Amino acid sequence: MPTPPMPADVIPLPSYTTCQSLLDAHLTELQNRFGMATWMITRLSGEDLILLRVQDGHYGLQRGERLQWQNSYCVRMVELGAPRITTDVSTDPDDPFSSLNNSLDIGAYIGLPLVDSDNRLFGTLCAMDPQAQPADLANALPSLTHDAALISFLLNNAVREAREKRLTTFVEHPDRCDDTGLPGRKGWDDICRQEASNCRDFGLQASVLYLQAPEDGDSLTIADSLAALLREQDSIAHLGSNCFGILLADTDEEKSRRVADRIRDALNAKQLLVRIDQEMLISG
Repeated sequence: MPTPPMPADVIPLPSYTTCQSLLDAHLTELQNRFGMATWMITRLSGEDLILLRVQDGHYGLQRGERLQWQNSYCVRMVELGAPRITTDVSTDPDDPFSSLNNSLDIGAYIGLPLVDSDNRLFGTLCAMDPQAQPADLANALPSLTHDAALISFLLNNAVREAREKRLTTFVEHPDRCDDTGLPGRKGWDDICRQEASNCRDFGLQASVLYLQAPEDGDSLTIADSLAALLREQDSIAHLGSNCFGILLADTDEEKSRRVADRIRDALNAKQLLVRIDQEMLISG
């Protein structure tokens, strides 16, 4: 049955195909509503604030850049209870802004926490401007708090969907190794490309291990051993000649090193001497 035409008096809504395009449009809308030269959505990762989305008209900041958490204005808002909207930083009696991010000329600041599905700090929604702003901007706090809650919800759902898609790609990718049933080289490339996108878009971390076993070893035994040692969210591929690629999702470099040691010890105990090379997955 054909779709009926849209009535002439109905205003069509904008169409967004990704969470990223929707967030970009939302930052533009915030800038239109409240001014401020730069709006950002950030992810706290260790001691860094990763800039996930940026609408910048002054500072030259770009998506993927990292700011030091302890040298940011957001840390004062989150950890010290500083005002979430400071319309004129020069009126701050402690003048802490002068010692923070000295390379950025900040006249006004907005910052609100973003939380994950467990209500833990995910990052921040923040804005900066080189000029002081009208004092009545502080009245926007209830509206901006709602925006931060909405952005948190969007990000949490997008991260969950990305993790579900990661598992689906590993299980259902059509490129499979006949000997092990694992994804092959093309499957591995697609898995890494997809996870690199997740790292870029959501500030996730991932590490890659390349395991080389003796060519006369039993590849199925190695594959089964790896499956028993890894988590559900990790992915394994057989790249040929008993070389295996292992994607460790949500894993930093130190944790990846511990996993590599555990794998090496377990396989050595089975008289399988292996070499494991480690690298961080680069956002793509």
